[in-house]
Amino acid sequence: MKSPGCCFCPADAARGGVRAANSRSGFQRQRGVALITVLLIVFLASVTAAGLAALQQTAIRRSTVLQHQQQARLYTLGVEQWALLALARDGNQNETDHPEEAWAKASVLLPVKEATISGRIRDLQGCFNLNSLWQTSAKPQSPNSENDARDNPTGDNPPPDGPKQDRPKQSDGKDSAQDQAKKPPPTEPQAQNSDEAEPGKGRLNEAQFQVLQRLLARLELKPELAQAIVDWIDPDQDPIFPDGAEDSDYNVLTPPYLAANRPMLSVSELRQIKGVDQDSYDKLSPLVCALPPDAPLNVNTAPALVLAALAEGKDPKDIEQVLENRPTDGYKNVDEFLNAADLSLEARLKNQIGVASQHFLLQVEARVGDGRAMLYSTLYRDKNGVRVLRRAFGNPD
Repeated sequence: MKSPGCCFCPADAARGGVRAANSRSGFQRQRGVALITVLLIVFLASVTAAGLAALQQTAIRRSTVLQHQQQARLYTLGVEQWALLALARDGNQNETDHPEEAWAKASVLLPVKEATISGRIRDLQGCFNLNSLWQTSAKPQSPNSENDARDNPTGDNPPPDGPKQDRPKQSDGKDSAQDQAKKPPPTEPQAQNSDEAEPGKGRLNEAQFQVLQRLLARLELKPELAQAIVDWIDPDQDPIFPDGAEDSDYNVLTPPYLAANRPMLSVSELRQIKGVDQDSYDKLSPLVCALPPDAPLNVNTAPALVLAALAEGKDPKDIEQVLENRPTDGYKNVDEFLNAADLSLEARLKNQIGVASQHFLLQVEARVGDGRAMLYSTLYRDKNGVRVLRRAFGNPD
């Protein structure tokens, strides 16, 4: 046998060539994997960097918007202070409130750098007060502090939480307020018999009830809605026949809820009352408000539709003509307005209207860069000054 070194063997040469080729191809594959790994790392780093940059930009923009929004909110609170001073100054100058006064005509446009501020003051007593439909024998007191007023902006004393209390029966032979509520609106002599309530008892304000019915009819709404509104406010559980509504009517809804059985805190509560749909709410809400039951209607600032509802058969167009010819300084007293409008009102209803106001609504909008703030403040004015009863950002209700 020949030794491997003595001669050339073609088989050995072929095997060596294969090994060399395999070695070169393996090295090339390793170089390809390494290149792909490097490219993948670069791609991931690029994506991570882009994501971090986007998050940083979002955070910067969020911080800027929050700063602008906070600045806009502070501007609205500044306008609120201006409104308090304006109403206090007006209260010291005269005893009437009308649309020609500075607070009513002022359209707040303050020269603030890189900001836009606008606002106006509205007389809340220039609308029908829904809480006047039900009156208690104890005269509600005006709120004496901002905190108390914020908790109870109606100024009334709602019943405590827990089971609702039925109204006690009268023992002097008269019909109880509960029985009166079940009857249709009484004639004039019957309404006079129910005009007084014993201490601790409530009664339906028949005069205001009829005013609301006439207002609903003018708006082409069902006058029967007034019965459901009264049931929402009165403290008993007996619905007025035939269109009233109490807990039994609301418990069957989805989701179920209970009647408030207390004075309204906001006009938005109308949305929950039986028979009030979106169309009815849109028509009625601009003309009504939720104030303490004893807050009088200001004939100087009330719209023609509300004033025409004070008397049966009065055409709103005639009242509009009267308002166009209103004195520059407004009507000095109720009799002056009644004579100009040729209205004759019973004494009870006449005592529930006036020419001055205590409750006002401030609406302010401020824009700073990308920030925007809306403020709705209910202001109360009396002999002690002007203070905030309620403050809401973004939505008045």
